[in-house]
Amino acid sequence: MRALRRVVWSAACGLIALMFVASAEAHAVYQGAGDFYAGMLHPLMSPEHVLPMLVLGALAGQNGLKRCEFVLWAFPAAMAAGASTALSFPDLHGIFLFNLVSAVLLGSLLAAAFTLPSWLILILAVVFGQSHGYANGSAIIGQIRPGVFIAGMAFASFILTAYTVAATSFLLRLRPTWIAIAVRVAGSWVAAIGLLALSLSQRALLLS
Repeated sequence: MRALRRVVWSAACGLIALMFVASAEAHAVYQGAGDFYAGMLHPLMSPEHVLPMLVLGALAGQNGLKRCEFVLWAFPAAMAAGASTALSFPDLHGIFLFNLVSAVLLGSLLAAAFTLPSWLILILAVVFGQSHGYANGSAIIGQIRPGVFIAGMAFASFILTAYTVAATSFLLRLRPTWIAIAVRVAGSWVAAIGLLALSLSQRALLLS
């Protein structure tokens, strides 16, 4: 319960910080607020990014909040590292397909409801955090300030992951069987969506 409170408190502090940034933008004080929001919204507006983030949070909550609380900092940090890598090494091929694979793998693990070792969840968070961060970092072009954009992206990933971890952990504590089933079904849907997107992508490559 204490771990759940810490997650909710951290996410709430993040939202409060976001409100201050919004106020700053409204008064035209913080010149980089536009880039911050661009970084924040970019992963949230793309299903190939937001679905794996949601499933990773649900997977961490399913495996226990105390055991997997590290996801809250490991995933955003990996996202920021991946985005920074994209600035130095652009045009890395295969990232889009790799991110679709992340949706399939994470969704399948959530649907299977296995009790995973903490180190494996950490590896998944770091590897897929870097790949999704790289894909988002590739959108940094023109006059966008990289540091502000990456900060917004990492902030969004933290908020989304924190609330998903907290919500999943809380709901599974309620013990009704249908909740655990619903979480597993949601994982299977994400895996199915990822597989469909993969098949369509491969078909498009073959026809091009």
